[in-house]
Amino acid sequence: MGDTFGDGENDEKPVHEVCVDDFYMGKYEVTNEQFRKFRPNHNSGDYEGFSLNDDNQPVVNVSWEDANKFIKWLNENSPLTKGDRGLYRLPTEAEWEYAARGGTRNRNYWGDNKDDACRYANVHDRTSKSKFSNWTWENHNCDDGYAAASPVGRFQPNAFGLYDMMGNVWEWCSDWYADDYYRKSSRDNPRGADSGQYRVLRGGSWGNDPRDLRASSRNRNEPAGRNAYVGFRLVLSAQ
Repeated sequence: MGDTFGDGENDEKPVHEVCVDDFYMGKYEVTNEQFRKFRPNHNSGDYEGFSLNDDNQPVVNVSWEDANKFIKWLNENSPLTKGDRGLYRLPTEAEWEYAARGGTRNRNYWGDNKDDACRYANVHDRTSKSKFSNWTWENHNCDDGYAAASPVGRFQPNAFGLYDMMGNVWEWCSDWYADDYYRKSSRDNPRGADSGQYRVLRGGSWGNDPRDLRASSRNRNEPAGRNAYVGFRLVLSAQ
């Protein structure tokens, strides 16, 4: 786990071995349609005229707190969580990185070429560069066909069969963020810092440049924070 190429931030180091127990992970990010079964009036909004609110787009403008309220509701109502079958939750940061890598040790699960991204992920590319003239940061030199968030599952999955683990929307993890946590992390099932100001985000979004679209890249936001680039996906594990 961590930055094996030396082009990441200090909080991605040191590289260290991690072991995680078995878990199931949602093959897609949670969609607007799914979230509205819990909160019927939720509106993910739009970005400069591009809708983020279609049923099959990932839900956005949801905080870490919103995600956990949805999870509580789902655990109380899903047949998969009755008895001792398991519980839905957010992934830990370690689980997320294991799943995102798909068994690889590359910068991304498709390899090390940033401009191969558009076959596998919805990223800041030539399409978004042409639509948003105020976006001055580096874009991927390819075209994924979407200026903003795409419906889930439109790109090639990783080797574990998971879609959109990079790009589309940042994904909330359960962990508190700490920039020095990797130096203190336990080997088995690390759960993040004991406390903090921010929760961890992973994966990058439709608006991010190549530096953020790496398997080891870490981000964070306050638990109550909401924006057009952040959603979540679920894991199901034993109680």
